[in-house]
Amino acid sequence: MKSPFKFLDSYTKDDREVFFGRNREIEELYHRVFESKIMLVYGVSGTGKSSLIHCGLANKFQDTDWLPVVIRRRANIINSMSAAIKAASVTSRQETGEDTSVSRKDVLSLYLDNYKPVFFIFDQFEELFIFGENDERRAFIQVIKSLYESDLQCRMIFIMREEYLSGITEFEKYIPAIFSNRVRIEKMSHRNAIEAIKGPCKMFNISLEEGFAESLLEKLSPGSEDVELTYMQVFLDKIFRLAIKDKPPLGGGGGSTESNGGSSSSHFEEPVPLSVSVAGGQGDVSFTLSLLLKTGDVSDLLGNFLDEQVALMEDPEIAMAVLKAFVSGKGTKRQANEPEAIDHLKSFGKEISSSAMQEMIRRFVNLRVLRDKDDNDRYELRHDTLAEKIFEKFSSAERELLEIRQLIENAYQYYLKRKVLLSHDDLEEIAGRDSMMNLNPELQVFMNESRQNQQARKRAVKILTIISSFALLLLISTILYTLKETSDKTESVLLAKESITQFTRPVDRLSLAGQAWKVSKTEEAKEALLKSFNSAIRNPGENKELLDLKNRYLSDFIHVSSPIIYASCSHDNRFIYGFTEDSVFLWETNGRLYKGFSSGGSGLTDIQMTTDGRYIGAVNKDSTLIVWDNLGHPCFSHKIGFNSVNKEHIFRFETKNRIIVISSDKKVELLDNKGKLIQSFDNHIGDINVADISPDNRFIATGGSDSTVNIWYFNSLAQKYDFYYSIHYPDETIMSVEFAPNGKYVLTTSDSGGVRVNGVNGFLVWGTKETYLECLRKIAPGHPVSAGFNDSGKGIVIKSKEKESEREKYFMFGIYTDINYRCITTGQINKFDYLCYSPDDKSFIVTSAGDNFLISYEIYSKSDYAVLNNYKLLQIDGVRPFYSPDGKYVFSICGNHIESWFIDIESISSIASGFYKNWPDYF
Repeated sequence: MKSPFKFLDSYTKDDREVFFGRNREIEELYHRVFESKIMLVYGVSGTGKSSLIHCGLANKFQDTDWLPVVIRRRANIINSMSAAIKAASVTSRQETGEDTSVSRKDVLSLYLDNYKPVFFIFDQFEELFIFGENDERRAFIQVIKSLYESDLQCRMIFIMREEYLSGITEFEKYIPAIFSNRVRIEKMSHRNAIEAIKGPCKMFNISLEEGFAESLLEKLSPGSEDVELTYMQVFLDKIFRLAIKDKPPLGGGGGSTESNGGSSSSHFEEPVPLSVSVAGGQGDVSFTLSLLLKTGDVSDLLGNFLDEQVALMEDPEIAMAVLKAFVSGKGTKRQANEPEAIDHLKSFGKEISSSAMQEMIRRFVNLRVLRDKDDNDRYELRHDTLAEKIFEKFSSAERELLEIRQLIENAYQYYLKRKVLLSHDDLEEIAGRDSMMNLNPELQVFMNESRQNQQARKRAVKILTIISSFALLLLISTILYTLKETSDKTESVLLAKESITQFTRPVDRLSLAGQAWKVSKTEEAKEALLKSFNSAIRNPGENKELLDLKNRYLSDFIHVSSPIIYASCSHDNRFIYGFTEDSVFLWETNGRLYKGFSSGGSGLTDIQMTTDGRYIGAVNKDSTLIVWDNLGHPCFSHKIGFNSVNKEHIFRFETKNRIIVISSDKKVELLDNKGKLIQSFDNHIGDINVADISPDNRFIATGGSDSTVNIWYFNSLAQKYDFYYSIHYPDETIMSVEFAPNGKYVLTTSDSGGVRVNGVNGFLVWGTKETYLECLRKIAPGHPVSAGFNDSGKGIVIKSKEKESEREKYFMFGIYTDINYRCITTGQINKFDYLCYSPDDKSFIVTSAGDNFLISYEIYSKSDYAVLNNYKLLQIDGVRPFYSPDGKYVFSICGNHIESWFIDIESISSIASGFYKNWPDYF
């Protein structure tokens, strides 16, 4: 009887009859593989990614429609791809030296040889990012780019572990669409897992006691809806072995393999040969609940399996050392041949003969721990899950030595191609530990040459230092210049302080502050300029020049009849718009009241204006969206789905003055400026809570109570938005979504404390629930209500509620990196009652303990935490201050009117210089 269970092996095309429980995923893969020439298939280890391709997808094709070319990286991915093409070709390829390459001509020849569409399947593609060098990746990217842009009949499927998906971003610069067609393989559900148990058993006439499959899954993954496929196959194999009561002794026996003598109490002895016959007919093999009880503890199936097999070896310590030779420094599988495995043992201080190594490897192959050698005589562990278990047994010293050895081996492979020796930094990192590793002669020669090269460089530097001694004079000059700068800075600080403390006339203060800024642009001088200027135009006295400045730079806003609740500046810098308890008001930025009109009676919770200033939209407390033109004429009203927790993500204007809004039935709708429905968006299981549109109108994001953010993209051909991607957050209600200024990333908050930045293609760029809570739990126990980017896209403001008071608090949270969010340094900076960034990202306004301050800031990175170094420049009256889009003004709400503060430092400096020319000779 053939064993229906794969243990740690992947399913192949020949296993079609016993491959169950994956119909939905197979159909999705089959349809998605035709959407683009590239498809990414990813997921966590043990989800059956390779089996889905090699068995599920492969069997969807007729032989005439499918030429699979499977590629593993091995020593070099391009060489492996070239070898795979050669093996599948009929026409011989012309070799060009030692370095092989892949060209369009090679792929065309392969297609013409077979007249079948070529499918390049890059299995375990993460190996390129674990073992590959920069040059190898760059060269491979160019190969893929060339094939992607060609009209050749070929497609590429990349199968990889999810945690290495970030490596694909390196491809995105050259192949922008590489993320556009990807399939995430989830763990198998209980329902499908039951099918994956019952299906093979039925095919092989194995009878199942009622409730057996359900009990097996509960024992394997108690309380979980997902199943680890790897463990399920191992578990079923163990039960199968118990059921047939035909356990061959270790090393053979039971029929077909050579016996090593002895027996084992383990249920994981060598595999039952595929041709084993079971006495009796149908039903003689039964899986029963009593049999399930005999399996004992299954909490660590593979860990126990490894421990048992290693313990049975004559020298368990050597046996474990052999297995460690097939594990990478990242805890993944590593291919190795016998000599490499012997070298690795030496690295851990172990010695083994070649014959003993061959015997040990043979036994591990028979035990299904190692795969048999491939065409290059290299062995590897059967599954990454085994590698993880073995990696757990590495000591910290062994892990460090393994990383060092991998560094040397990778550098040596690069040296063979480019003749580049180890750098000074590499040698510093190795720091003599190569002597502990018993490197083979080739690696030892490489190390010696690298050290000799660095010593020669040191001698050259010493000679250059002697020859260049005349540079001492230049150095002294530089020091003197630095001292002068320091002196100027000190003088500037003193002048600035004096302008504030020693003079009472506004003109005197402004003149001296301007001179301080001219001497050195210190923060103290900036503070003195802003304070003296804004004080002078508020208290000009009878000075005609100051009165002129007041008329020019201090906007006198017309008072309204009741307190202003909210105000902001329009994108085009023409209007200040806001609302009171019962009205909406528009002022021109010079303070003139442009228009006022009734808001509809029930009070407003949110208000926005179009980028061109033509329309205003506001949400009433009675769950109605009202849109007016800027003269107060109603355009339309629309019932909406009110979100009492987050009142600021219910509707958004796009640049064409269309509106996305959450409707009363909790769907998202796109309306024109007359309220006519253009398109409806509903791809959520539960209610939609929030929505946003990217600044370039290319994407729409919707977030709901179903733990999902859905992304839609604008199809320019169809002139409508099509579904693009779903981002899932387990068991979390989405509280807010907002696109970054560049439109490439979306910022999300959830009710469990999650604050995350994802690419529009779903890839997690930054943030986890834990990241947020680690920074905030000590000072603000609570959950975020919403989060938003600043204008540069590198800073985040998080609005949260404190549990004790339910008051809103604002948190400055930093992301300080390049625009692609690589090498991120993050850190919670501070908490405030209110916070607003400047458009130029050089200052912010905060409200703390009732006071408003304009603050300049710099960010310093310490380890993985960001530290804020700030300087208070100007105290501002009122509440909820905000910047003008050009960053030259700050406005604030002062009861029933608006106050303005001019903060353009260069303009103020120029004004102050004019006063200083007519100022008495102070010096």
